[in-house]
Amino acid sequence: MKSTLLTLAVTMLLTLTAAASEALPFGVTLGGQAAKDGSPFASIEKPVANNAELVVAGKADIIIVNVTPADAKGNPKEGATPVVILLQGTSKTTLDKTLDGQKLAAGKYAMNVTMDGKTALLTFAIQ
Repeated sequence: MKSTLLTLAVTMLLTLTAAASEALPFGVTLGGQAAKDGSPFASIEKPVANNAELVVAGKADIIIVNVTPADAKGNPKEGATPVVILLQGTSKTTLDKTLDGQKLAAGKYAMNVTMDGKTALLTFAIQ
């Protein structure tokens, strides 16, 4: 009985760990480039324009996008304030549709795209 419980616990832990390490639970395209899954972040290979089209594979009533300036490794810069982009009833928008109306400057960014309780984590650069 103890070995069955231990086996079940280990199996659940491994399943949760595998699910938690997936940076791209759904497709994200930015500037016509599909994000490539990676660890700990998915990535967009080539720099994009600050008004690049963002497309999320799937549909939800609301999709929340947070974009934060990042360091060279793709980690959000300490103290940086993220900009927010909301998609309501659509899966497409552009990077310049931030809630505060400010355009993103050239540089490296970390992006979190949250839909239906799942979050895609990716990095990209603006030229």
